[in-house]
Amino acid sequence: CAMGAASGFQLPQATTAAHAASKLSMSISPSSISSLLVRGGAAAEPALQNFYGDALGFFGGIRIPASFLAGSSLAAIFIFKTKVGDGKISKLERRVLGFYHLNSLLAFLLSLNTIATATVAVTHIYHGRFNKMAETAYLMMRREFAYEFITVRWSFLCSLFCFLGMVASRLLIEFDLLEKGSNDVDAKHKRDISVLVLCAIGALATHLLSYVNQNLWCWHSLIGMTIYLGKMIIKRAFVEARPLQIVSVGLTAASAFYAAKLGLRELRGETEDVSD
Repeated sequence: CAMGAASGFQLPQATTAAHAASKLSMSISPSSISSLLVRGGAAAEPALQNFYGDALGFFGGIRIPASFLAGSSLAAIFIFKTKVGDGKISKLERRVLGFYHLNSLLAFLLSLNTIATATVAVTHIYHGRFNKMAETAYLMMRREFAYEFITVRWSFLCSLFCFLGMVASRLLIEFDLLEKGSNDVDAKHKRDISVLVLCAIGALATHLLSYVNQNLWCWHSLIGMTIYLGKMIIKRAFVEARPLQIVSVGLTAASAFYAAKLGLRELRGETEDVSD
């Protein structure tokens, strides 16, 4: 007894080992256990989830901001109609007016395309004849609604940038920032304000474009997304032989041709300068 008291009370070796093991298991986090399983080759397959509600929410939600862009750009198309026929505007003002109306028209058409495509996609979702299970909502959308998903995103983003161009040009026209001032001080003041407007909206546009390019996931930039969507449309038109899609491609090409023709004519100065 005296020797036991001197040496102190000692737990059996089995009890001590069990206590150490329990402490070790408590110190390991669930993430560490998962990483150990991965390194050990025992990783489980990713669980599939039902993303029916996510698809419905995306196509239904994007129609709200697209409707705002469509309404605003539609109203903007018919503004400055009298100013276009005014013989007192300069060549620079006429060019900015043309840029303004072009961006207004594109913003309206692209946002309307967003609304219509998203509405058709919602009807498709209500029908329910698609595989709702996937690892992520993005993968499910790319697999089941590839054309609708890409078209809606591309149309909305492009309409947003057209809307910014429309706002910038309208600010320059509405506040007469393109007109010559009555004196040197007034002209310098207008020039400074116009540079401020262009820099502010240009900063936002480039920031948004950079952020969009960083988060497209499947493409390096919006240009790559545009090329991919164009290939999809060409395939639907000519490979799948959809007559109305072929007509749409032809009319789009004709619109681009005449827009480029008018722009080049204006830049070469073939249009009569109404300010003379």
